[in-house]
Amino acid sequence: MAEKKRIGDVLKEEGLVDDFQIQSALAHQKNWGGKIGAILIEMGFIREEDMVRGLAEALRIPYVDLFEPAVLPGVIKLVKADVAKKYQVMPARKEGNQLVLAMADPLDFTALDEIRFITGLSITPALATGSEITDAIRKYYDREEVVRTKRPVVLAKSQPTGEMEIIRESEMKFGSEWLAPEEPAQHSSEPPAPPAQSEAVADRLLIDAITTLLIEKELITREELMHMLEQKKLGL
Repeated sequence: MAEKKRIGDVLKEEGLVDDFQIQSALAHQKNWGGKIGAILIEMGFIREEDMVRGLAEALRIPYVDLFEPAVLPGVIKLVKADVAKKYQVMPARKEGNQLVLAMADPLDFTALDEIRFITGLSITPALATGSEITDAIRKYYDREEVVRTKRPVVLAKSQPTGEMEIIRESEMKFGSEWLAPEEPAQHSSEPPAPPAQSEAVADRLLIDAITTLLIEKELITREELMHMLEQKKLGL
């Protein structure tokens, strides 16, 4: 059985991040938690749009618009708010026994398996950026007013212009369970140079390295560190 790929592996194969950036994100995750994709974005190693484009091209997964048209109330009820927030996902469409699930990380098989079990439906992952999913959760579950500027059209397959197009509900194919391809598509062009690290990113890397060292040397526990940070936030 082929080993399941992780989002960092796919992004690296697409030339969007390098080993150093992945290891830095993993060190940050070890100390503070979080999802690798979101950490890579937070640390300035990759843009949200580039991540979605790279995953769409490599995994041949469509991008789904969560706002135009609006997600139907009956679809929203299929996944409870706490589950959507836990995995940062958003139910987008339902047709027959198939649920289209918007995800920033379509290789999160734990989320796919749990939501498949909860809903009793076959799950087809679709791509959306993390900020789009967060805004959709605020809009549909928390009933907050969310105003988004119109985004460029995005497509799941490469175009000569380098742009991507949204896959609308009527264009999505249903009827079979989605499986991640074993090998992402290969590109003949040279991978783009990784984004330059800002001073803030460099400081974050230094903090993560020092934190890891202190914990590994058993000079402080992760719980003690988190308690100290909470006290600082409260001004104590």
